[in-house]
Amino acid sequence: MEIIENLKKKIGEDVELNGNQVLSISAVNGILKKPFDRDGIATKTFNNHFNNPKSEYYHMTVEQIINKWETKAATSRQYGSMLDEYIGYNLNNDQDGLEMFNLDYDRDGDERLNNICNSFDTFVNDYLKQHPELVFVTREQTIYYQIPGTDQYIRGRFDALFYNTNTNRFLIVDWKTSNEIEHKPGPWTGKLLGPAKDLLDMDWYTYSIQVYFYKTALENGYLPEGVGVDCVIVQLPGHIIQESNTNFMVHNPAFEYNKDLLDRIFVFAHKKNILMNKKNG
Repeated sequence: MEIIENLKKKIGEDVELNGNQVLSISAVNGILKKPFDRDGIATKTFNNHFNNPKSEYYHMTVEQIINKWETKAATSRQYGSMLDEYIGYNLNNDQDGLEMFNLDYDRDGDERLNNICNSFDTFVNDYLKQHPELVFVTREQTIYYQIPGTDQYIRGRFDALFYNTNTNRFLIVDWKTSNEIEHKPGPWTGKLLGPAKDLLDMDWYTYSIQVYFYKTALENGYLPEGVGVDCVIVQLPGHIIQESNTNFMVHNPAFEYNKDLLDRIFVFAHKKNILMNKKNG
């Protein structure tokens, strides 16, 4: 289809950037959050759990607790990267690549990897195949959006893009391997900063800002006027999710799209990043 081919060509064009002044969308989300007091929270965890034999932190020092967190985060990133690779072979119908993937990563011998791959397989069978109007376009593509009033850009790399032949709209899909994506705040849930001050400091909200960035960039730099983009967040945790009784869940964004809000968030992140660099430099 011409609209798809034109989009691919547009995404492939070089963006004229001004030096290295480019913010990633993940950095934007980090700037929206209050600073994480890693050492302070690790110390509290040490004080509360050191003498509790039922705790996973039993008899662990502060340094060991921090190392445990960092190791867990690194392992999650590793499995997320492997899942991205697996999804790529599937969406491109690369059977040889899939066979090589299963051999190289010992899928049969790695329960965690096998489980998250099974989550994606279920998503394909129970969702994608039930929506034949969704045509896979491309994946793992970097796109840019110029921050209003500046010569700087926000950069992001979307997971997958589909085209809906019934609605003439595109669909951004963002994969998450999170065990939980909470929709209800807890007693200690805070708010984000700046123009996002009315939004909750929860993964569901920052994931939504991420996919809305892709929507903003595509609609305002890559697609013809009037061609819209929808967004979903697909949770692939590798286990049964109680709310859905299956091992995947499709989440809509946490709040309604508002381009003015997104632009103000991007300007805020840009200005605060400059101040942070001055302070640290």
